Amino acid sequence: MNRRRRPCLVCGTLTRNPSRCDTHQAAWLAEQDQRRGSAHQRGYGAAYRRTATAAVAEHRRQYGDWCPGWRRPAHAATDLTADHIVPKAVGGGDEPANLAVLCRSCNSSKRDRPPADGHRV
Repeated sequence: MNRRRRPCLVCGTLTRNPSRCDTHQAAWLAEQDQRRGSAHQRGYGAAYRRTATAAVAEHRRQYGDWCPGWRRPAHAATDLTADHIVPKAVGGGDEPANLAVLCRSCNSSKRDRPPADGHRV
């Protein structure tokens, strides 16, 4: 794909990136990460990691490397992650009943939105 070159929003250097040259994009991402806080600061500490790891292991035991999909059909996937059914951002907890397993792509697509139909994925 031949993308048009655009000026960096910071320095004006032409780039194929959507908004910033590589140097300024890296600085912008670092700033976003700093504002966001660490995983522990956001509530994803050791207890959550243990619960999430157990949820993914149980899913693999029952279904293998299979993602149930989120707004797309179920599919094979090896990069399975734990996902909050009721997002932490809207008050969901870390208990096993509030965790489902999705592949990294589906989890990223879902972000902090609950399932479309209100049921577990």
